[in-house]
Amino acid sequence: MWWLRPDRLILVRMTLHLLSLLVAVTGCTPKSSITCGEGTRLEDGVCVPDDATGDSGAVDTAGGDDSDDSGETGASDSGADTDAPDTDEPPDTGTPVGDDGWPARFFAPFVDASAYPIQKLGDISDATGVLHYQLGFIVDATGSACDASRGTYYTVEVGPSSWGSGEEFLYDELARVRAAGGDVLASFGGAANTPLASSCGDVASLTAQYRRVVDALSLTHIDFDVEGYWVADAASIERRALAAAALQAERAAEGLPLSIWLTLPVLPTGLTPDGVAVVEAMRDAGVALAGVNIMAMDYGDGAAPDPDGQMGAYAIQALESLHGQLGVVYAAEGLSDAALWARTGVTPMIGLNDVTTETFYLSDAEELLGFAQKKGVGQLSMWSMNRDHPCPDQTWVGLDCSSTPDQTSDYQFSAIFADME
Repeated sequence: MWWLRPDRLILVRMTLHLLSLLVAVTGCTPKSSITCGEGTRLEDGVCVPDDATGDSGAVDTAGGDDSDDSGETGASDSGADTDAPDTDEPPDTGTPVGDDGWPARFFAPFVDASAYPIQKLGDISDATGVLHYQLGFIVDATGSACDASRGTYYTVEVGPSSWGSGEEFLYDELARVRAAGGDVLASFGGAANTPLASSCGDVASLTAQYRRVVDALSLTHIDFDVEGYWVADAASIERRALAAAALQAERAAEGLPLSIWLTLPVLPTGLTPDGVAVVEAMRDAGVALAGVNIMAMDYGDGAAPDPDGQMGAYAIQALESLHGQLGVVYAAEGLSDAALWARTGVTPMIGLNDVTTETFYLSDAEELLGFAQKKGVGQLSMWSMNRDHPCPDQTWVGLDCSSTPDQTSDYQFSAIFADME
């Protein structure tokens, strides 16, 4: 999704992302099936709280029931009419869980697991209460080996490590998180390096590599982050979808859950045509997608004019657009409004973005959280936990801090988003 180590140029990240954001049209998401825990019911293949009825009207194919039909994207009207009265009861965003132990709706910040030193997730959980994380990124070890690695630097089985008072392993931190009742989601792909879906030449070998990662970390949740060149690479898109379907079917036959998410580029107007094609490939292969997570960042001034103070509103508009796209593509299945919202996810880049006219402030986080809770958005994330630290006077994009003047202490963004659960 983003750079992997300090020696990666931020320009590469920005260029890849902007290449993938061409124009937005309709998008989609397949059905999902899970076993629901106490306090939830299965509705259209998604666990929803028992009292979450959502909007009873027809799906708004123009981008959500609160969006402005005028289509304006200027600073005075981002398309998300957040001030309009809404009489809908918000879904219950407590902590009902399924048999896999995950909340029906969750906050799981991305962690750059290849960055040095390793993130001490157990300490972070103790300090913030955050219990779920997305570990990025699983890619090919060499670019052509069909060999899963973490960022090309670490083997999947051993994982990242660093030296302080002694050698420290990320997987020990994972054990601490799980002991506290949390879990991690592994993300495949990202903006840098070669995805396994490209380096593995056939579906069987690709499935084996996905299985290797899932088994090594005892995963119940995975994510495929598809962007840059790879969001338009038809061959890898098809292999990824077929391998994901095969692995999910294997797990189901063994009575084991596997929740699969996609992370894709977005504009305020929704998924790009290439992003739509990635989701459609998953649907056509028979993958039960848990949802689509959109990268609400780096739009550019043409797509998101005058973004200062507007990044929360633009993220909301992007979510509404995605929701509308899902409703259009799956209208024949009669998915409820609540089920559609449960299959949406959003990941802002906290603080200063790679497109440096864009800054996601703490107030934007509060605005986005409120909308996500109200609508029952399935996943809230951020890039990244590594960056949730203050450096208010820094005027460039940092790998280890947010470069926003309003953050004055560690984990302020996490403290806001943690209320998702």
